[in-house]
Amino acid sequence: MVLSLWRENGAIRLLFLKEHSLSLGDYRIMTSEAPSLLVSLAGVTLRMTSDLDVDLDTLRTAYHHHIIDSAPDVKPHEIRFTGSSSGVVPKGLKPVWRGMYHAIGKAGWHDNEVRKYISADGRTEYYETADGECIVTDLDAMSTTCYLKEKQSLFGRGRVRSQVGSLMILMTHVVMAYHRRYTLHASAVERNGEGILFTGVSGQGKSTLSTDLAALGAGFLGDDIVFVFRREGRLMLGSLLFDAKLFETSTKRKDFVDIVSRYGQKPIQEVPLRGIAEVHQTRIGETTVQDEPDQGKLFAIILRSANNIAMQYDHDDWLETCGLFINGYKLKGVNFGNRKMLSADILDNF
Repeated sequence: MVLSLWRENGAIRLLFLKEHSLSLGDYRIMTSEAPSLLVSLAGVTLRMTSDLDVDLDTLRTAYHHHIIDSAPDVKPHEIRFTGSSSGVVPKGLKPVWRGMYHAIGKAGWHDNEVRKYISADGRTEYYETADGECIVTDLDAMSTTCYLKEKQSLFGRGRVRSQVGSLMILMTHVVMAYHRRYTLHASAVERNGEGILFTGVSGQGKSTLSTDLAALGAGFLGDDIVFVFRREGRLMLGSLLFDAKLFETSTKRKDFVDIVSRYGQKPIQEVPLRGIAEVHQTRIGETTVQDEPDQGKLFAIILRSANNIAMQYDHDDWLETCGLFINGYKLKGVNFGNRKMLSADILDNF
């Protein structure tokens, strides 16, 4: 039995009688404002909204170490997730680029095809995946809409749409490049306030090396994707603190592990770059760090690790960022040996 009802801080407060005792309950007032999630990545504030609660639950789980309560002095980049059952790209537009982008894809696939379109007036960009999903950015309004593919349900009369995770990584690539934060397929750790970047082809142990070093006291910055950007003439690393993908309970399927929480670390958002290395897994003996004899590999590694240049909004800025890599750093090589013999002291060799 409800005894009293009043409004307080945007909610309806109820005092009611239940089994001969008084209880207090809340009923939230519904408004036209969609629920949202505020995220900070490498100094960029993003506000994500969706018309489905499950989308926000997925985003909240993925970005949980980057969620902030407010950003009163910053205009966030607005990102909206919604569904579409038909093509989003206007008819008649021709793709200006077609290629692959690095992502955390289905069944472990990393490379996914995407087409890029630009509107006739140059104010809108479209990134369309092979599945028909699309990311649309209004270049003037600093807003992005992610259209997830909808289709008729096999059972029942309703429609279903793909999970937000299918566009989440591509969205991160596109939106962060808009803000001159460039994603690299790499892992990274922090040592004494500076970042060490580990590159290399898949399977050489980038994730294992970075997470093992985190267990030994290094700060964790990401095991698969990190951001690189310029600030006051210096290269910076921005973290992407998604759960790391590791073979812990099976040799066939990776587990998702929250490294930051596992080792009681405070989330690190960004640090200056100290060094970069290419990882080669040997599994034998101690892990060693040495100068890479072919310094010409550095530029090739950066291009291989990064998004295709056609996905960057400011090519001059991206090339200047690459120039800071080439002119300011010597590529190292890491021979990743026996994990039981690993020491965080190897980071002092950068």
